[in-house]
Amino acid sequence: MASPTNKHASPVALGPDSLAWTHAGDNLQLLMAGTTLLLQVSHPVVGAGVGDHSVFKKDPWGRLKRTTEWGLRLLYGGPDGSLEAGRDLREMHRGIKGEDDKGRKYFALDPEAYAWVHMTTYYTMVTTQRLFGRQPFTVGEEAQLYQEWLQQGRVLGIRDQDMPQTVPAFWEYFHNMVETRLENTDTARYLLDVSLKSVKKPPQLSLMPDWMWNQLYRVLGKNATLTTYATLPDSLRKTLHAPWDGRLTRRFDRKRRFLKRVVPLVPAKIRYLPPAYLAVTGQQDRLRPVLKGTV
Repeated sequence: MASPTNKHASPVALGPDSLAWTHAGDNLQLLMAGTTLLLQVSHPVVGAGVGDHSVFKKDPWGRLKRTTEWGLRLLYGGPDGSLEAGRDLREMHRGIKGEDDKGRKYFALDPEAYAWVHMTTYYTMVTTQRLFGRQPFTVGEEAQLYQEWLQQGRVLGIRDQDMPQTVPAFWEYFHNMVETRLENTDTARYLLDVSLKSVKKPPQLSLMPDWMWNQLYRVLGKNATLTTYATLPDSLRKTLHAPWDGRLTRRFDRKRRFLKRVVPLVPAKIRYLPPAYLAVTGQQDRLRPVLKGTV
């Protein structure tokens, strides 16, 4: 990991001039939601904490809604709202601790684990843009986005010494974490074996017959599983025993090419989450009431 350039940099909220404002709220990121979650919960501390303290098994849609709302507040909350959300999030995690099934103590604010959760999302943003976006980020854009993500990490209360400070240092750190720290945790197995294949109907679709939802999710889950398998780092795919072969590679490549043609045609109001839409269309004055409505 690179030596930190500033161990005590003050947290500053990101704003409308940032690449993160444009890309992190793009629904295109949902294509790699499974990958992001698996990268995170394959860390033994995160996997144990989520397995013991999260309600994602009983209430997956509610958990997703709350996670999304936190992310929106953190990113688009402005000088006051973002910093407040960061402080609240750390406080919420302060009591999450315990012992995993191997007898290892864990604590949600463990510096390595807490930073890892944040840093994984840089990998997924860059990979999403490379695979599904109109064109990959340039070297300069990757560097800009990374510095923004360090800035966002400080908003979350992550110290600079716990985050690699350059893009090359990030990739060295990322591959080292994947190869030496991640495990086939119970929570990762649940996501792969259960959540990607079957999940209960969301409350918004309560009027839909169960058989129709099951058929719909069978298709959605199959596509989500394919994208997740395809976008996992090779070594994590092996750790999790996720199948991958030439047939799946060709299926994913067809899907990827199709999405690259279709995504640019999607209207911005549909493509972006509401706060992100307001942000990318210059309606920052309307962000605060929208964000207040998410909590």
